Amino acid sequence: MCKYSVIRLVMDHHQIASQLKGLSLLYIEDDPEIQGYIAEFLGRYTSDLHLAQSAEEGMELYKSIQPDIILLDINLPGKSGLEFARELRRDDHSTRIIISTAYTDQDFLITAVELELTRYLIKPITSKELTEALLKALKENQVLKPLQTVDLGEGFSYEKQSKTLLHNKQKIDLRRKELQLLEYFISNSHRTLPYEVLQYEVWKDDPMSKDAIRAQIRNLRKKTHPKLISNINAVGYKFYEKGAE
Repeated sequence: MCKYSVIRLVMDHHQIASQLKGLSLLYIEDDPEIQGYIAEFLGRYTSDLHLAQSAEEGMELYKSIQPDIILLDINLPGKSGLEFARELRRDDHSTRIIISTAYTDQDFLITAVELELTRYLIKPITSKELTEALLKALKENQVLKPLQTVDLGEGFSYEKQSKTLLHNKQKIDLRRKELQLLEYFISNSHRTLPYEVLQYEVWKDDPMSKDAIRAQIRNLRKKTHPKLISNINAVGYKFYEKGAE
């Protein structure tokens, strides 16, 4: 057995799998052999597992899939795992991060607290340690991203944890940017949002014209209802508030 592989212990896999079912997990590790062993173990608990072998590749995947949990090796080619975590934490304090490392010094412990890490695991990782870390991440996820259904009116609703738009309990497919835009409006339903804010917060470094933003909002209205997002003349947009009609 590879010395870096997960050391398997007897445990109730079915019970743990039922708890972790439905969570998405991103695993970033540059050693293919280590990644293969641990990915096989993680595959027991989630069918939504994504793999990357560098921080740069991992960041691209993170942006596209928005995982619930990230398992991250500290030593990566190019940008380190800590640099990845720092970059992510600038905007995201919800996604849970578990770091694997060979370090146990006090400076790293302080860094782990600063980056709001769920846990750091010292190599070689045991299955018990990894499972406990995943369950801890799950509990934190439930606190920070509670299972909550947002009533959007006209029979539409949005389930935050599963990132699902529903109409009378039937799933409505959204493109990635439509999903991000909807979630941003939901999180800022108390605000009127100018074009400039939407550009900076949703599209980041990808410049979008006002016409392109209008087109995305039209798409959301077509998939939901016209009152979901209201135009505020010469200002921007305001999200639907149930009971405000």
